Amino acid sequence: MQNNRLVVCLTGGIIAGLICLAGGVLSGNIAELSFFTTASTLYNRLMIGFFIGISRLKVNYLLHGAFIGFLISLINSLQFLENGIKGFLMFTMAGVIYGFLIELFATKVVKTNSEKIIF
Repeated sequence: MQNNRLVVCLTGGIIAGLICLAGGVLSGNIAELSFFTTASTLYNRLMIGFFIGISRLKVNYLLHGAFIGFLISLINSLQFLENGIKGFLMFTMAGVIYGFLIELFATKVVKTNSEKIIF
């Protein structure tokens, strides 16, 4: 299947979003799960998976995942600076880790590569 990598990465993004929401609630960084908090967190992590899935950057695969995770996480994490640096750092670093793990899983476990995606 040609788009197997994209499907794997999107699934990883959804899983990362659910874990991120659970971690935010358990750590106290998310006081209540409103629709907008849930939607923006899930969407952000899904976008990490999407961009990893379609990207053709020619760099080390682990650096690739971490870099995309960092860039996409900045979109949401900048809002956390209003309440201090802790939430910003946690959300951004979680994005780096999720990007790293999504890329690791897609490349080494499922053995997909970016050359198979046609965009």
